[in-house]
Amino acid sequence: MHFDQLRRMALFAQVVRHGSFSAAARAMDIATSVLSTAVSQLEDELGVRLLHRTTRRLSLTELGQDFYSRCTDMLASAEAAQSLIAESSGEIAGRLRISAASDVADHILLPALAPLTLKHPKLLLDIQVADNIVDMAAQQIDLSIRSGWMRDSSLVARKLADLHEVLVAAPSYLQKLGTPQTPDDLLQHRIIAMTRLNDPCTLSLKNATDHTVKVSLPAAAMTDSVRLSSEMAVSGFGLARLPSHAVDKALRDGSLIMVLKDWALPLAGIYAVTLKRGLQPQKVQAAIEALGSFLAPNTA
Repeated sequence: MHFDQLRRMALFAQVVRHGSFSAAARAMDIATSVLSTAVSQLEDELGVRLLHRTTRRLSLTELGQDFYSRCTDMLASAEAAQSLIAESSGEIAGRLRISAASDVADHILLPALAPLTLKHPKLLLDIQVADNIVDMAAQQIDLSIRSGWMRDSSLVARKLADLHEVLVAAPSYLQKLGTPQTPDDLLQHRIIAMTRLNDPCTLSLKNATDHTVKVSLPAAAMTDSVRLSSEMAVSGFGLARLPSHAVDKALRDGSLIMVLKDWALPLAGIYAVTLKRGLQPQKVQAAIEALGSFLAPNTA
């Protein structure tokens, strides 16, 4: 196998990883035509079609999917080799693939890791924003930042901080339907259901005396996105249960109001999730430490 073919395999993997020739070209700062030619030449050399191309999207053929997984293994090994050399000199470097929901990426990931990248310019953050839970192994994610309750025992989770949720609504919505004063008053309202939860329309509330009440509400709308749920709440769709970090600004500027302040929702957590136990690469350890330091003085 020639080195040129290895390069074409790497370029093919980047096209698939980024979802299009144009996106990969922007990320790699090369011409789209260079990528297109490289992939076409690779297909000619192999005698198979790897990609289905249409004007709107790319998709892998069955052989292309298997070939892509091998190419990503090759890239991962090369990147691991580079990181090994860097780490031997105490330098934090290489690509760090992180998965996080949009609200966590905006409010936690970026402010926590920005100082780390400034200190270590050879560290390349590759942040995959997904409001659904991703397959870390299939997508070769080094570190996933998840909020809520961890249920997958096959993953290794380290709790970074408590996650406080609050019940909120827009002033316009509360003016129309009234502000709940007790949990029973919630029965006159609807909720923006967060579909990530097992029971998205049921609220479990506890007061200062540890008295717990469960209330089930009809859904005003459904989504798996914290960001969209917050925007729906501001627009007056209904009540919403949201992480405090996601609505802090809206609460300060008055576009959302906290409901039933004397009643608390169950405490959740913010977790750093990896696939393997034991010692992690230095770049992963550094990111977890930076996130922990950022969250420690903050109320999540």
